Amino acid sequence: MGTIKEAELPGLGKKFVVQLDSGEQLGIVIYDEGHRELFCFPPGEEEPSCSVTLTDQEARQVGAIIGGAAYQPKLLEKLEMAIADLHIEWLKVATNSPLVGTSIGELALRKRYGITVIAVIESAGGGRKRTAAINPGPNFVFGAGQTVVVAGRRDALKQFEKMVSGEGG
Repeated sequence: MGTIKEAELPGLGKKFVVQLDSGEQLGIVIYDEGHRELFCFPPGEEEPSCSVTLTDQEARQVGAIIGGAAYQPKLLEKLEMAIADLHIEWLKVATNSPLVGTSIGELALRKRYGITVIAVIESAGGGRKRTAAINPGPNFVFGAGQTVVVAGRRDALKQFEKMVSGEGG
């Protein structure tokens, strides 16, 4: 199993270097603005042999593929069946969202939509993020600019995404 080193890049984001069993290294830079850069270093080389830049959405799609969301190896088939309808999304609460100033309980997210709020993340200033709440209860009140991590069925998440973005609900 490869080892992972991480380093803060003040004002930019975070850098990860994964030492692979093959001797290669994979460099990943996650910028505060959301895009990612990937670098592949052959064994013993200081310069990357290739690089690619991904938007936030592209990175999430690639991550889902690598994580097995699009294709599960046969060994994981039973696990896939158990969570086939479960999707997890990270959604930013818009200023004009009806969620702002409203609690999880008032919205009845689980009862009405079958959505579970896993965590809420907000800015800690200086481009840093902090977790406002993990598995927040019904009294948790949403605020503009927070990132809400939710789990549920894809159709319910699409409806919730419209509410979060202020496009309706």
